[in-house]
Amino acid sequence: MFVRLCEILARAPFRGGGGGPLGVDIGTRSVKLLRWSRKPGRPPDYAIRPLPAGAVEERNVRDAEMVGRCIAEAAGTLRSPGRFAVTAVPSSLVMQKTLAMEPEMTDAELEAQIMVEADRYIPWPIDEVRIDFRRLDGSEHAAGSILLSVCRKEHVDSRERVIEGAGLRAVAVDAEHHAVERAWRLLAPARNEAGLTAVADIGAGAIRLYVLAEGRSIYNAERPFGDYAQSGREPESFAADGAGQLGQALQLFHSSSRHGRVARLYLCGAAAAAEGLAEQAQRVLAIPVAAANPLPGASAGPAAKDAPALLLAAGLAITGGRHD
Repeated sequence: MFVRLCEILARAPFRGGGGGPLGVDIGTRSVKLLRWSRKPGRPPDYAIRPLPAGAVEERNVRDAEMVGRCIAEAAGTLRSPGRFAVTAVPSSLVMQKTLAMEPEMTDAELEAQIMVEADRYIPWPIDEVRIDFRRLDGSEHAAGSILLSVCRKEHVDSRERVIEGAGLRAVAVDAEHHAVERAWRLLAPARNEAGLTAVADIGAGAIRLYVLAEGRSIYNAERPFGDYAQSGREPESFAADGAGQLGQALQLFHSSSRHGRVARLYLCGAAAAAEGLAEQAQRVLAIPVAAANPLPGASAGPAAKDAPALLLAAGLAITGGRHD
């Protein structure tokens, strides 16, 4: 099983004390940590620390000790990091399937049934994976439908070791698109507009596109893209290329989806605030495009600059109906 899937944690407030767990986003170039304050209206506490080259490669943790040390150093700069942490595996490493089960089955019965029929659903030996599930509701799902999530143990375990190496306890290892779902709550305009919302995470060497319908992830995909921090390219060139890549990513979604058109795009990740990118993408896509800002009240200064890179960490740190 997953340590616990954050999708489960999201249904009930966290009981670990303090202001909730520390959201830990492990990227290729840096680690981002965020913890929501218990006091309403107080900004979250966060830290961003660069990683040594090679510590994380192609989204796989290569040096757990070094990454854990960087997380511990970043956590040491926070006012109150707490002991509990939530991190995530890339969505591309998580297999999900919708299954039909008897509506009256308890969670324990569902788990037992899944284990019995694992060979039907899971392409790997059961002792090599972590699994979890959540019930699906809404008119588009038949009664008893569940969403099964499966990830190879090695990917989950490597992130647990990193968190433990930082002196923290991993209370959950989630899939990144679930963190994006919860972070969507912080992007207020998306909640009041018709149409689909897309979030593009522009990181080191890739664009990860998430499409959400009423806050639920319906699509995620990854495509290679040049690393802005390492490329040395002029901002105008990067913005033009990035806008074109975003257009192609959305076109691929639209060509394969029956859900309709994306009405708004948010940019997150290390390169989301690159000069001219949002403006150029808005011209190319002809929809509103903006850098994501999950930090309430952060409209200027360092926090506003860092905000787009903190979207995943902010979503990971949300465990209940509220983020404070």
